Amino acid sequence: KPPMIRGLALARLRNPEANLDEMYVRWGMSGAAKNRMRERRQQKFLRLSRAAAIDNRPFLAKNAAALRDWVTKPWMHFKYDFVRRHQRKLHNIMEELGSEWDVFKGRLFSPWKRIASPAEKKATAKELTTLSNWVDDNRVSKWNYLSPRYKVDRTITCPNSASYGCLDLWGPDLFAEFAGVCSHCGYHFPMEPEWYVQNVFDKGSVFEFNREIEAGNPLNFPNFEERIKAAQEKTGCRSGCMTFEARIDGTKLVVAMLMGTFRGGSFGAAEGYKFVEAAARAAKKRYPFLAYVHGTAGIRIQEGTHGVIQMPRCTVAVRRYIESGGLYLVLYDTNSFAGPVASFLGCAPYQFAVRSSNIGFAGPGVIKETTGMDIPPKYHRSYRALSRGHIQGIWDRRQIRANLKQALLTMGGRNLYYR
Repeated sequence: KPPMIRGLALARLRNPEANLDEMYVRWGMSGAAKNRMRERRQQKFLRLSRAAAIDNRPFLAKNAAALRDWVTKPWMHFKYDFVRRHQRKLHNIMEELGSEWDVFKGRLFSPWKRIASPAEKKATAKELTTLSNWVDDNRVSKWNYLSPRYKVDRTITCPNSASYGCLDLWGPDLFAEFAGVCSHCGYHFPMEPEWYVQNVFDKGSVFEFNREIEAGNPLNFPNFEERIKAAQEKTGCRSGCMTFEARIDGTKLVVAMLMGTFRGGSFGAAEGYKFVEAAARAAKKRYPFLAYVHGTAGIRIQEGTHGVIQMPRCTVAVRRYIESGGLYLVLYDTNSFAGPVASFLGCAPYQFAVRSSNIGFAGPGVIKETTGMDIPPKYHRSYRALSRGHIQGIWDRRQIRANLKQALLTMGGRNLYYR
């Protein structure tokens, strides 16, 4: 039945004098009606608990962003859904015009090319006969960002030295040239989120958005605001999720980074707000979407249901993005546990982990407290997640940029701008 007739039937059900035995309503729905109902339910979930996060953006800035989204959405559809279909024809036409122009320009300026000044001849000869300059690839020029521990002038022992006989490493070498990786066994020492932001992506390409959104205290939990402020002062971030646009060798993408340095990577309303907005931004611009998990420890329990509801909210946002034809990648690092891993991170079709990362639903402390049993050694190591099929590969920290570039150019995503 059409929605209007169903509405009348439901109105009759509210009438206490109605005889329910004499009523029959067919509740079958067409495909279009199912899609409309699913869209309304998804929009309802995406609006839940948004007020629990604090949005410090000015009034004009928020309205300008909403207006910009409203204006650019039809342009994006025209650019990628219409123009892209004829992109090859337009490209061939432009190539033909360019070739004709080069021929005309060559014939027009050919007399002047025969007359070359002595300075030009000398420069050409020097370029052909001199050797190229060799640049020393030292630890300062190799990375755009160096960990502050690079200045620690002492030796550091690898945790695997007892098992693999690793030699002690000098601090400036370990945290600069080696990028925090043991040169003997490959153990990865934890690194700051800034290392990944400035070394994985093209220099100067990172553009952060929604920075003003910060974690709040929707339930007025005692002393929680002071803890949030302490975490903000320690990390310099408003919340545990940093969202930004960046490029990897020219390929643009949207990144949502969950930072383990902000209250252990707990996930709350502000983090969910920013993650959902990042997924929507990636879908609108036809960019790949990378969830880089520097560290996460589950929901922020001090926010109650406002924290729990972020799991289905982010899952709906990811589902909408994947169905629109985007490429959703997840990269785990350090400790990745609990709800986010079991929901919107775990549902990604492409999941990878940095070496020495830990992945699981519950951490060792929670398992010990709940069951009273000690888990086996290295139970949460990334290679165990690989053996169970949870992830598709394990990456070396120094190869993240190269591997991400290869993934962006070879993996799914039919609706991306560069496909």
